[in-house]
Amino acid sequence: MTLNEKIQYYRKKNKLSQEELAARVGVSRQAVSKWELGDATPEVDKLVALAKAFGVTTDELLSSKEPETETPPPPPPPRWEHSDYRRRGFGSLVWLIQRYGWLAGVYIALSGAGITLVGGLARFGFGRMFQVTVGDYFDNTGWDVMLPEQTMGMPMGISSMGEVFLTIATAILTVGVVILAAGIILAVVLYRKGRKGD
Repeated sequence: MTLNEKIQYYRKKNKLSQEELAARVGVSRQAVSKWELGDATPEVDKLVALAKAFGVTTDELLSSKEPETETPPPPPPPRWEHSDYRRRGFGSLVWLIQRYGWLAGVYIALSGAGITLVGGLARFGFGRMFQVTVGDYFDNTGWDVMLPEQTMGMPMGISSMGEVFLTIATAILTVGVVILAAGIILAVVLYRKGRKGD
C-alpha cells in the first residue's frame, strides 16, 4: 500500500474530512487532497503530524505493508439475557417477568371480570329478592312484602334490608370493574414494554 493510499485509508478510518485532517496537521485542504491523489508527498514534519493525527507510528505510515484491520469487539449481550440473571441469583424470575409479565395483567383482568360477574349477579339477585310493593294491604309499617308474581302492576321499591345488600353488591361490582380495567391496562403496557426489549 502506497503512502497516499495509507493517508486516505487512515483518514477515513478515523472518520475525518480532508478539512479536519488539514486543520490537525496545519496545512490546506488542497495539500491533503494532493497527498491522497499522489500528486505531492508530505514533508517530514507533516508526516510526524499525520502519524500523530491518525494515532499510528511514522513507521506504520511509511511501510508498504497493509494496515492491520482490527476485528470489531463482539456485540454486548442482549439487555435481558436469561443467563445474565441466573448468574446474579435471581434465576429466571426477572427474565420471565420482563418477557411474559403482561400475562399477569391478563390474569388480573380475568379476576376482575369474575368479580364483576359475581357483583352483577348479586345485585340482580338481591334486587329481585328484596323487592317490595306498595299494596292495598298495609301492616304497621305501611309496606307489605310480596312476591314478584303477586305485584300485578303495583308500584315497586326495595326494602331497607335489601338496600344494604344492594349496596354491598354494587361495591363488589365496582371493584370488579376497576380490577378488570387495571388488568387490561397493565397487560397492554407490559406487552409493549416486553416487545421493545426484543
